[in-house]
Amino acid sequence: MLKWAWLKKILRSSNERGSTLVTSLLVPLPLTLLSMTAILSTATDLKIAANDRTSKKVFYVAEAGLEDARSRLQTGASSNPIYDSQFGNPGWKAFIGTDAKSLEKGFQSSNGSHVRYDQLNSSLNYVVTVSHKLDGSGNILRWGDSNNDGISEENTAMGANIFVITSEGYDSSGASKPLRIEATQVPPINAPAALYAKEHTILQGTSTKVLGVDHCGTQDVPGVLTRANVGQNGTPQVTGSPAAIVEHSPENIDVTAQINRFKKSITHSYNVNSATLNGMDWGLPVAGASRQDASSCSNRNIVYFNTNNTYVKLGGESHGCGILMIEGDLAVHGGFQWYGVIMVTGSITFTGGEGKNVTGSILAGGKVSADLMGDDASIVYCSSAVNNQTDHLPLITLRWVELFS
Repeated sequence: MLKWAWLKKILRSSNERGSTLVTSLLVPLPLTLLSMTAILSTATDLKIAANDRTSKKVFYVAEAGLEDARSRLQTGASSNPIYDSQFGNPGWKAFIGTDAKSLEKGFQSSNGSHVRYDQLNSSLNYVVTVSHKLDGSGNILRWGDSNNDGISEENTAMGANIFVITSEGYDSSGASKPLRIEATQVPPINAPAALYAKEHTILQGTSTKVLGVDHCGTQDVPGVLTRANVGQNGTPQVTGSPAAIVEHSPENIDVTAQINRFKKSITHSYNVNSATLNGMDWGLPVAGASRQDASSCSNRNIVYFNTNNTYVKLGGESHGCGILMIEGDLAVHGGFQWYGVIMVTGSITFTGGEGKNVTGSILAGGKVSADLMGDDASIVYCSSAVNNQTDHLPLITLRWVELFS
């Protein structure tokens, strides 16, 4: 019996030592597994982070290519401009990049419809393809106001060509990213007359002259065009083609939409309530030989007034060049001069004083009362004064797409 008790004791002791050994071996196992999981997770995170950095890098390189093309297609581009020299050719393409990269994208030096340009930033690796946007029938699509409502849309009849610009960025590892935009030049302001008004217009005074005959080109327009009627007192002089005065016109220009087009490009902004401002200077037009001749100016300002549904009155020899935009009513007096386009969502009143001369065009969403009495003051239509206000602006992006390689 003693032997059996001794043997059981030995076995029990051995079992306890074995259990302790097994336990001591098993305890580090979860820690090891956790450590391995942490290592693998860290490695995965590092790989994801590296891929993210690479993806962002080639993305930004591709964006640089888009901006390269967009800036050089702009009218008057200062650095190596790209000319759409084949405006009506559906097969025209421009490539930006090295010969090798351009060849990969389809450039053929023997193709008269293809042109290639070196990239502006040689330290970045990108290639850009520029083509005309086409409809399903192969016609070039343009961006312009084909229905005369003051709002541009895609059409095949008029406006600036729409460019399809595709840029692919690369890095040294061979990673790449393509991006695409559709862009076009900012269309000119739709100015259908020297003076456009949606509501009743009154012209009075022997010195009043509203001249729609183009004093800067051959794009004659009516002197006055309105959706209502025109009243005349005295002997105002009005000229234009196909008629000097067009009443009850169906042409319904959305003046507010026209103003909204340029809010991102404002150079001078004012928030006023029933304010009278004298001596304002936004550029000085150079007067023509007489008050009935077009003035000239090289400044291109975009001046914006939010009157909070009231008015602003400009006088005291206030003058400027570019686009004057008023949300509310406008009153001018005392030697006011403007070269370019005036757009007002409400009414316009010309009163008192001499020298109220506008070269370009005026668009009013409300009524116009023009009493231009004084020193032969006038509104002179000038096509270049209208068109030149937008041709220097950066291309507008109509659509932006991230492509997948």
